[in-house]
Amino acid sequence: MRFRSRPTVDEAPPPPNTLLGVGSSFRGTLMVTGTLRIEGEFEGDILNCDRLEIGEHGLMRSDIEVKSAVIYGRVNGNIRALGVLEMKAGSRVEGDVSAASVVMEPGVHFTGRCTMLESGPEAAVIQDFDRVREYARD
Repeated sequence: MRFRSRPTVDEAPPPPNTLLGVGSSFRGTLMVTGTLRIEGEFEGDILNCDRLEIGEHGLMRSDIEVKSAVIYGRVNGNIRALGVLEMKAGSRVEGDVSAASVVMEPGVHFTGRCTMLESGPEAAVIQDFDRVREYARD
């Protein structure tokens, strides 16, 4: 008789490879591969981002589409996550959200609509590549 080993605890996500630090302010378009963490202020477009993290001091004024997102700070804009969207206690989100899975801790201030994506991240078409092409033409 063989026993299956218990699944290990989920691995922590990799550290961000792009960081917008506390006290910084950026307005424009960022093309980021991997994980972006915002601890300062950002307004604009984010293209080709796998994972977005908004830190406790972070403020984002933008509509975003990413594979997954974790929000500790503030977001003014719509969020579309093709995988998991996590809103942590103390975060403030003002805008519509849509994701395959939404995790909202007690203490989140959320104003907007929430739509669950039916197809999940595997079947979803990432529209960021179309935006990259448009950006490249300009």
